[in-house]
Amino acid sequence: MNLDLAKTDWKRVRLGDVIRRSRVQVDPASGSVERYVAGGHIDGDSVTIERWGDVDDGQMGSTFRYVFSPGQVLFVSARPYLRKVGVPDFEGVVADKTYVLDAVAENGLLQEFLPFILSSDRFVEYATAEATGSMNPRLLWGPMQRYEFDLPPLDEQKRLSDLLWAIERHERSVRFSVESAELIQARLRSNLFEKERNTVPAPDAFDITIGRQRSPRNQSGDHMVPYMRSANVTPDGIDLDNMKRMNFSPEEQEKFALKSGDVLVSEGSASAKSVGMPAVWRGELDQVVCFQNTLLRYRAVPDVTLPGFVEQWCRWAFETGEFRRASSGTNIHHIGTKGASAMKVGLPSIEEQARFLHDISTIGEAVAAASSESKSVAALRTAVSTQVFGGSG
Repeated sequence: MNLDLAKTDWKRVRLGDVIRRSRVQVDPASGSVERYVAGGHIDGDSVTIERWGDVDDGQMGSTFRYVFSPGQVLFVSARPYLRKVGVPDFEGVVADKTYVLDAVAENGLLQEFLPFILSSDRFVEYATAEATGSMNPRLLWGPMQRYEFDLPPLDEQKRLSDLLWAIERHERSVRFSVESAELIQARLRSNLFEKERNTVPAPDAFDITIGRQRSPRNQSGDHMVPYMRSANVTPDGIDLDNMKRMNFSPEEQEKFALKSGDVLVSEGSASAKSVGMPAVWRGELDQVVCFQNTLLRYRAVPDVTLPGFVEQWCRWAFETGEFRRASSGTNIHHIGTKGASAMKVGLPSIEEQARFLHDISTIGEAVAAASSESKSVAALRTAVSTQVFGGSG
């Protein structure tokens, strides 16, 4: 989308001249407000705030005293590279490191245009460079006010903010579609895997293998091949960045080589929530690829389980915490072959598996389509923002 912006009548301004910081405080215990917004409630890829906490939930810190109203802009000054800028449609309180901001209309800035200034690449780069502190860098109010940018006339701001807010609303709608479809998939998994039926030990349903351990002697050799490790298994699937290589003999390749449809499960993690994270290998590389012992490989057993069934069972075991419950350890939680083998599987017939996979794949197509549209809308938002505010640098 080319906005064909003629910026000859845009005016260079300091941010501090066109915004005002509200410092109104209230004691939340007085009952005058019911909600608070922390940094974790604000998403970096949206300027709409859809989450909050209850002031009586026992999680709110003592510095949450700064009042905000619907339509004001909240900017989290800590770690500005996270792009935590949002506009609530409710009232509440924030902590001292979150600025409550209003546009100064008489100085030429529209309130609805402000959040997009603060979420632009150019401002984020400035804020990151000016932030002070090493462990938890923060953009102080003084440096924030010194940021300079080109401000369009009011009518141009209105046109551009209408466009940016339309993109924001559409992106939220698409994101909701993705979440709804994923919820339906999760319910289909629960309906199948939590159904009362005879169970079998997991090794009877799946071929479960743990990868080979790294060792100095395998860092070189005549049979160097890429291998997967836990860092390559992400919530978004297989990540091929930073692939490493290790020597696997031909005999070892027979045992540890991946086949399309294999499910790789994170065997251990310092975070209990990440134990058992699954991702499916779909033959992304047209060569031999093996795997390390930070991963468990789940493979279908012929005439017992279908590859898609293995994938869906692993996803269910992860999202319901079954993998986590099968793990052991204190600082690092490990599933191991022992924990994996001790798990039970309610095993439906091949025919029932096939029907289930047909139903869930139909929903999966909707997820894929909505996810693709979400990426396109995000790219559009970035392109528009870059044309309006300029890119980084």
